[in-house]
Amino acid sequence: MASCHLPLEIQMQLLRDRNSVPEVEEHAAKSAGHLKGLKRIPDPPDLAAWRQKLFNVDDTIVLTEDQLQTYFPHVDNVYSHRSTQKHKRKGFVSHYWDCRLKGRPPGTPKSEDPNKKKRKRVARERDLCDVKIRITEYPAGDPPPEIIAQAGRYPGLDAPQPDAFFAHRSSVVSIEQSSQWPQETSASHGKMYTIQRVNGNGQNGKGDGVPGAHKHTLEYSDSVKKNSIIRWMLQAEKDKKKSQVC
Repeated sequence: MASCHLPLEIQMQLLRDRNSVPEVEEHAAKSAGHLKGLKRIPDPPDLAAWRQKLFNVDDTIVLTEDQLQTYFPHVDNVYSHRSTQKHKRKGFVSHYWDCRLKGRPPGTPKSEDPNKKKRKRVARERDLCDVKIRITEYPAGDPPPEIIAQAGRYPGLDAPQPDAFFAHRSSVVSIEQSSQWPQETSASHGKMYTIQRVNGNGQNGKGDGVPGAHKHTLEYSDSVKKNSIIRWMLQAEKDKKKSQVC
C-alpha cells in the first residue's frame, strides 16, 4: 500500500482511522524472546519518546512489568533476540538482544528441490551495527534495592485499564518526571526490568562488537522492518477487507 512509505506515526494514524481494532490486547502468538505478556496497545502515552528512549538506551532504563509489556512491542523491529540466561541462585533472568542490523548467518540452507516454491529473498549485509542490549527481569516483589531507588514510583504499576492510556495528555507523567515520584516498598512491585546497552563492555566474549550507539536512526530501523504492532494492525486491516468481500 502507498501509505507504507509514510512516516511511522502517520501510518499508525491511518490504520487506526480505518480499523476498529481493540485498544488493548495481549499477544496470542509466542512471546518474543521469552518476554511474556507483551501487549498490543496501538497508541500508549508518550509513544514517540518511549520509542526513542528504548532505541538509544543511553543509560540503564528501569521499567515496571506493565511498561515493558506496553512499549517494547513498539521497538521489537529494532532488536533481534539472541539468548536468555536464567540465574537460579540470584533469581533473575537476562535476555540478550542484538540490533537487527547486526545480522546473523543463515540458519537453514536453501532447498534444492525444483518442485518447491522459492521465496524471493535478498540477504542483508551483516555487521551494520554493533548494539547489543541486555534486558534483566527481576522477580515480582523482590527487585534489588538499587533498582527500586532508581525506579522511584512509576505510574501504572497495576494492570492499566484501556481508557487510562487515552486520558488527557496533561495527566500523563513523562519518563523524566516519573523518577521523581515518592518511592514504594518492594513488596508493592510486580516484576521489574532493566535495559542496558552491553556491546563492547568485554563481558560477552568474542564478537562483542565495539562500544557506542546505533550506527543508524530509528527511522531507518522502521524502514527495514515494521514492529509487531504495525504488522498486527496491517493484518487486522487485511482481515477486515476479506470479511467485507465475503
